[in-house]
Amino acid sequence: MILQKEKIIIIGGGILGLSIARKFLKEGFKKITILEKEKDIANHQSSRNSGVMHAGLYYPPNSLKAKLSREGILLMKDYCNQNSIKWEECGKVVVATSQNELERLDSLFNNGKINQLIGIKKLTAKEVNLIEPYVESKAGIHVPEESIVSYKEVARKYKEEIIAFGGRILCSSKVVNINHHNEYKELVLQNGDKLCGDIIISTAGLYSDKISKILGIDIEKKQILPFRGEYYCLKPDYEYLVKSLIYPVPNPKLPFLGVHFTKMINGGVEAGPNAILALAREGYKWSDINLNELYESISYIGLQRFILKYPLISAGEIIRSLSKNIFLKSLQKLIPDIKSEMIYRGPSGIRAQLMNQKGDLEQDFDIRIKGNFISILNAPSPAATSSLSIADYVVRSLIS
Repeated sequence: MILQKEKIIIIGGGILGLSIARKFLKEGFKKITILEKEKDIANHQSSRNSGVMHAGLYYPPNSLKAKLSREGILLMKDYCNQNSIKWEECGKVVVATSQNELERLDSLFNNGKINQLIGIKKLTAKEVNLIEPYVESKAGIHVPEESIVSYKEVARKYKEEIIAFGGRILCSSKVVNINHHNEYKELVLQNGDKLCGDIIISTAGLYSDKISKILGIDIEKKQILPFRGEYYCLKPDYEYLVKSLIYPVPNPKLPFLGVHFTKMINGGVEAGPNAILALAREGYKWSDINLNELYESISYIGLQRFILKYPLISAGEIIRSLSKNIFLKSLQKLIPDIKSEMIYRGPSGIRAQLMNQKGDLEQDFDIRIKGNFISILNAPSPAATSSLSIADYVVRSLIS
């Protein structure tokens, strides 16, 4: 159990670090500091995403993702309502586009029922077209709870509350080392500054494995791999083709979900993403290269085994990145009417994905606690949806 007088330092000013800091302050803790290496908060995964509130359809029952996404989507909607943050419950359809996907669609529906999704419903092809007229499918699932929001706006509101409650956010403050003292821990920053704290929490996203090692947390030789997701956008004249969220049926034997269509809260429609190894942990385009980080990635035995397990997928993702026509074909599986002239290259994001030495992607959230050190080691999607419930989980674990 920790005391309210203790100094808590959070490494990382993304949506999770902000949410956790906010929760501590609301629980009466006063000495809360966030260290963010960038000049502003929420510059990476927290703002470079499609803004979907995920209801928990895909996640194995009793997993942290299932539990925290179910709690998180309800908390997020309430939070947005209370703070006048624009959001929309547009719903999602998941569609089977071939006969061999129907069994997987049924399995996914059953998973959603077990996870207690509200209003989930099986759809015939005709019923799919009542929601999404331009989709070609054999059948589908409707998930009415799924919604859209700007997580950058949510993060900004978290920041406002933290400052109002007396918390500190120090930007341009990159942690490079830690000194262990008997009574406290001393974090060393790249600029030479040193900060002392009693409780250290890492929400470092793409660098969560590195910060965990600095804190002395055993991560079992796992490593964060940066997978870049690239999007195309529909030109405004063709946005009528997508009314809500359109997703494919995932194949559990494959590592990635596949491209989908996302209506955005501030207008526009994104189509994607693919998933390719970035050449830097924050490599948002092919020309962003960090040789040291690239070597760390390609020399990792887990990635080498991943490529051996999925050679065609790995090569196909690269080809899809380089060829608009190949990317287009994957979109046409869902909406055949889409043509090359209807889309243009959009933004990209990086997914911080934990991988083990066997070459498997760690699918669940991984939150590790070692004494007064806590690491949010693996928190890809639906972490933004679950930011409030993850904060509740972490703070509850420490104060109890």
